[in-house]
Amino acid sequence: AVLGQFAAVLVVHFGLEFDVPLWSSLAVIALAALLNIALRVGFPHTQWLEPDRAAYLLGFDIAELAALLYLTGGLENPFSFLLLGPVLISATALPRRMTMLLGVFAVLCATVLIFLHYPLPWESGEQLQLPETYVVAVWLSILLAIGYIGVYTWQVAEEARQLSDALAATELVLAREQHLSQLDG
Repeated sequence: AVLGQFAAVLVVHFGLEFDVPLWSSLAVIALAALLNIALRVGFPHTQWLEPDRAAYLLGFDIAELAALLYLTGGLENPFSFLLLGPVLISATALPRRMTMLLGVFAVLCATVLIFLHYPLPWESGEQLQLPETYVVAVWLSILLAIGYIGVYTWQVAEEARQLSDALAATELVLAREQHLSQLDG
C-alpha cells in the first residue's frame, strides 16, 4: 500500500503535472513506511496481533489516508472512498466494538475533511471548484457506506465464525465417538 501511495503521488505530481504538496505528502507516506518496517522487524510474520493492536494500526491507516486527503483536496479527491477500507478490514477480523470505534473515527476524519483541506490539485493556473452539494453528497455516501458495509461485513464474518465454531464442535464430538467406538470394539 505504501508503494502504491508513493507511486500515485509521483504520477500525479510529475506525470499529470498537478501541483501536489509533494514533500508533505511524501513525509506522510514515509511515516507509514517507517511504521511498516518497524512492525516487520519487531514481529514475526506468523504472529497474530492482538485485536486492540490491530485496531490501532487500522486507525493509523485511517489517519494517514486522512492526512493525504487533507493535502490533496479532501473529499473532493476521488480517492476519498478509500476511507472505507480499514473499516471493512476491521469488520471482518475484529470485535464489533473496535469496528464501531474505527467507523466513528473514519466518519470524524471525513467530516473534518469537508471543511479543512488543501485545494484539489488541478491543471496549472486553474482551480476546480466542485459544488458544495456534491461534496456533501460524497460525505454522506461515505458515511452511509461505512455504516452499511461495516455492519453487513461484520454480520457475514460473524456468521462464518459461528459456522466454523459449530464445525469444530461437530468434529470434536465425532472424534470422541470414534474414540469410544474403538474402545468398545
